[in-house]
Order: sequence, then structure tokens, then C-alpha cells
Amino acid sequence: VLHENPSAHIKAQRRDRPIRQTPSREQFRAIVKAIREEKLNARRNDSADLVEFMGLAGVGNAEAGNLAWGDVDFEGGRITLFRQKTRRGFQVPLYPQLRALLAKRRGEEPRKPTEPVFPFKSARKSLWNACERLGYPQFDHRAFRRMFITNAIEKGIDVKVIAEWQG
Repeated sequence: VLHENPSAHIKAQRRDRPIRQTPSREQFRAIVKAIREEKLNARRNDSADLVEFMGLAGVGNAEAGNLAWGDVDFEGGRITLFRQKTRRGFQVPLYPQLRALLAKRRGEEPRKPTEPVFPFKSARKSLWNACERLGYPQFDHRAFRRMFITNAIEKGIDVKVIAEWQG
């Protein structure tokens, strides 16, 4: 039986916080373009659309990957998303750039409300390949959320409104 904790004098080491890279708008556009131009990727347009959606909506890959056509309200001008960690719903405006992207994805045929907008939940491989070809840091999906928030703050949008948009 030990009466004292033998590790009581050992202090836990803190991990360094990584510096997370955030792409500029120009880098974002170049990445989307590079993904669309991948010749050996049969799903390049779907991958590019997913990455573009995340950057334009300011959402993560979990929210974007679980988006169904029933969550997109073209008439009301909003998208309902669900935060995967908290299971809470939130809405973002259907910005003009998003409207054009989603209208292109929807096409002319009617879609089932339960049908997913994107056929897969991650475009990580396409994203990393594009960053490597362009000589950019290895941006991840979260980088586009940071880019969206940074741009919104720079444009003078109230921080509380941005927080609501972020769920």
C-alpha cells in the first residue's frame, strides 16, 4: 500500500499550441480551381464544390458533409445546418455565391429532401494535393472556417452575428 502519490511532484507539460494557417481569399480561389483541374480525380468537381461550399459558408466538413437538400431553403434564403458535436441546429444565410453553387449542384431535376448535397463528407486528399501542387501550406477543412470568420470581421460584420452564423 502506498501512502503517498509517487508522481505528486511531477508537473504536467503543456503542449505547444500550433499556429494554424489560414488561407487568403486568393489562395482559396486558387485551391478550388486546382482541385477542379485535377485530371486524375474522377470526383474533382464534387471535391471542389465541397471545399468551395465550406469556404463560402464558413462551415466545417461535418456540417457540409451532412447537408441534405431539405436543409437548403432557396425561397427563404437560408441553409439549416447541424453542429455535429452539440447536435444543435443553426442557420446561415444563403449568400449569393452559395446560391449559385447550390443551384448548379441541384440542377433542373427535383431532389429528395433526404438526398445529400455532397456525395461524401471530406475532400481532404484533393485539398492536400492541390495545396502541394500550389506550394501552399497543408490547409485543412477548418482553415476555411477561419478564413470566412476573418473576412467577415474585416468587412465589419458584428461578431455576435458571425457567432450565430457559426452555430
